[in-house]
Amino acid sequence: MSNIVPLTKTPKEPSVPLPPAPELVSPYAELAVTTHFSFLRGASSPGELVPQAIALGLAGIGIADRNSVAGVVRAYHDLEEMREDFPVKHGVPLPAFKLVVGARLVFADGTPDILAYPQNRKAWGRLTHLLTVGKSRGEKGECILYFDDLIEHIAGLNLIVMPPERIEADALDAVLARLRNVSYRLPVWLGATALYRGDDERRLKRLAGIAERGMVRLIAVNDVLYHAPERRALQDIVTCIREHVTIDTAGRLLEANAERHLKSTQEMARLFRRVPEAIDQTIRFLDRCNFSLGELEGTEYPDEDRAGHASPHEALRVLVEEGAQRRYPNGVSAKVRYALERELELTGSLKYAKYFLTIHGIVAFARSKGILC
Repeated sequence: MSNIVPLTKTPKEPSVPLPPAPELVSPYAELAVTTHFSFLRGASSPGELVPQAIALGLAGIGIADRNSVAGVVRAYHDLEEMREDFPVKHGVPLPAFKLVVGARLVFADGTPDILAYPQNRKAWGRLTHLLTVGKSRGEKGECILYFDDLIEHIAGLNLIVMPPERIEADALDAVLARLRNVSYRLPVWLGATALYRGDDERRLKRLAGIAERGMVRLIAVNDVLYHAPERRALQDIVTCIREHVTIDTAGRLLEANAERHLKSTQEMARLFRRVPEAIDQTIRFLDRCNFSLGELEGTEYPDEDRAGHASPHEALRVLVEEGAQRRYPNGVSAKVRYALERELELTGSLKYAKYFLTIHGIVAFARSKGILC
């Protein structure tokens, strides 16, 4: 296991060379990508997945972690760094590439997983509110969602229904019918994989029939868990940790092969050669996702209670002075005073006072309820 790359490693350059001139195949975007922010499920970081997708010549990538948007910020940050560094290192601009961000919704009522990607900023707000609703119902680390929750927050979301390994046609028909009843114009696709499990051709044919009955489009995905096939060993290990079994007893809890990695456009086109329209739909889907995390860069932190002070920073300074008097009843030493002033200066320059006022409010509330904090 010594050749396994730690999860924390974030390479700054693509792990494979840039692709040669593309063959005459339709562009492809991988829209079902799980990162290691899906704890004990994904086995590659966003900083490995994004460069690999670019190096393989993909048109884009969709980051959708399990009931979470935790991995999307790192993916966005790493892509922006690549856009800055690539011309310096390679002498040419970074190839055209689109990152779309969403979540893989996993339900507690038997509904198949659904990938949800916002079309715009308002839809992003609905998606994050939906996840907040789910997380408010469970213990730490849990997210309890029901199909009705999605229906309530569905406006502006592009959806890919992900069939389970064992297809139950009636259940998929019911899900697609209900989504269609919400609106005939709702953007819904049915995901299809070809993972060398022995029945790929029969499975694709069956899914195509379900998609036709449900009046939705079939879309190709590889349901990615890691960026390159050699990472499969690590994914096996995190699966064993999650399921509390050893590698020798895990059996069918492990993936049958090492196919759940990013694949090139040419490879995906070959796998889906009998349903090439499923490849085309990935670009149609990509074009419908017009929200970028860059839209949030200018977001202002919400105002906090200033308790009659001129600004949040002045309110923070008063709280700091009160805390210093409690901590040092005999007076604050010159060394401590210097440190406090430096910290307040830094906090002011970064405009972090509102954040610290939020934390102060949370701590005060916890202590008022007798909660250890």
